[in-house]
Amino acid sequence: MKTVEKVLSDEPVAVILNSYTTGLSASVMKYILDETVTKKRKGSTSADEIGLPVTASGGVLPCGATAVWTAD
Repeated sequence: MKTVEKVLSDEPVAVILNSYTTGLSASVMKYILDETVTKKRKGSTSADEIGLPVTASGGVLPCGATAVWTAD
């Protein structure tokens, strides 16, 4: 993410970080964006889990996470 932050334009709109492994939580990904992009560029960060709906049970199968930084 340090390298990504370095190559952003002078006025970036957003950065999206996705992970399709349950080993990297949404809160960790938010922390990574906050420490690299938000700290330097301000803006705001949000994060959430990604899930696939299970029609047979009505549940959700976790399959990763995403975090998004946006300029304010």
